[in-house]
Parts: sequence; C-alpha cells; structure tokens
Amino acid sequence: DGPIHITAEPGGARVRLAVEDNGPGLPEADLDAVFSPFFRPDAVRTPGEGGAGLGLAIVKSCVEACGGTVSCQNRSPRGLAVVMELRSLA
Repeated sequence: DGPIHITAEPGGARVRLAVEDNGPGLPEADLDAVFSPFFRPDAVRTPGEGGAGLGLAIVKSCVEACGGTVSCQNRSPRGLAVVMELRSLA
C-alpha cells in the first residue's frame, strides 16, 4: 500500500540501496526465506497471482556476484525494506 521509496547512500567503499514500501511486511521467519527460489510467503495465493517467487532469488544472486549483500527488514509501524550493500566503484 502506498508509495515505494528508493534510496541510495554512499558509505566509503560501499553504497547502500534500499527499496521500501508501506505494505504489511513479512513474518520474521520469512525474511531470509524470500531469497530462496520459488518461495512465496502467502500459501493461499494461486500460481497466477504475485509472481513465481524468483525475483528476490535473482536479486540475491546478482548482488552477491558483485560482492555485495542483500537482506529484508520489516519497517515500523508497517512495511518492508529490501536493503542491498554494494562495493562503490568510486
């Protein structure tokens, strides 16, 4: 629900990228699991709704191939943030 915010913050040899929304977030147990191929946190969705569960698995593979890290965090009072840290090219 609501807007999606994308931020980039330099930090020495690294750059922090965050994509944040105002949705319901995820159960704590799913925060790491969402990076597994074909993982879909909402078991009641049909295969035609909400994708195949590959997007964040692809993101993780690409970010790690570039020497970075990626994680999910619930925001307060609601929302989810996907945070990527990459090596700076500068």
